[in-house]
Amino acid sequence: MSDLRLRLVPLLVVPALALAACGEDEVGAKPEQPTETPALWNPCDALDAAFIKEHFGATATEDDGSPTSPDCRFAPAEESGEPVVQANYQQYGGTLDELWKQMGQPEDADVREPEIEGADAARIVVSVVEKQLYITGFVQTGFLYQVVNVVDPTPYDKERDVRGTTATLAALAQHAVKAGAGKESASPTG
Repeated sequence: MSDLRLRLVPLLVVPALALAACGEDEVGAKPEQPTETPALWNPCDALDAAFIKEHFGATATEDDGSPTSPDCRFAPAEESGEPVVQANYQQYGGTLDELWKQMGQPEDADVREPEIEGADAARIVVSVVEKQLYITGFVQTGFLYQVVNVVDPTPYDKERDVRGTTATLAALAQHAVKAGAGKESASPTG
C-alpha cells in the first residue's frame, strides 16, 4: 500500500466508528458471508460454443466451471477429431516480456506476436508434437493475463487454429477492457 493510502486509513476508520456509535436502533444479525470468494474473472464470459464453431470449426460443449473455480473449456464430441479450446487467466504485476522470460521458450519455437486491439501485449506459441497441433496464446490487459490453449489432432488446420486463437485473444482482451479488469489501480503488486 502506498504511504498516502496508509495515511488515509485512520481518517476513514475514525468517522465510520463514530457513526456506528451514534445509532440508537438495535443492530440486526450479520448477513451470512459466502464461504468461498468468487473468482475475479471467467474467460467464458467472453466466449461461447458459437464463437468456437465459427473460429475453430468445432462443435463443442462449454464447461465454465463454477463462480469460485472458473474452468473455461470447449470440448468437442468424443473422438470427433476437432480441436479442444481452453482459456484461463492469472494476475501478474509485470509485463508480458517479464513473464515470458520466467516461462522460457526454446530458441526455435514458433512464436508470433499478433496486434490485439486494447491489449498491452500478446503472444502465440505454435508447436506440433506427435502429430498433434498445440497452440498457446497469451494476452495482457493491465495485470490480467488470459491464456488460450488449443489442442487439435491430425488432420489439423494450423493457420485456421492460429487465426482462431488470435480471434479468441481479441475477444478476451475486448471483454477485459470493457469490464475494466486488469486496471493498474487494482494491481496485485500495488
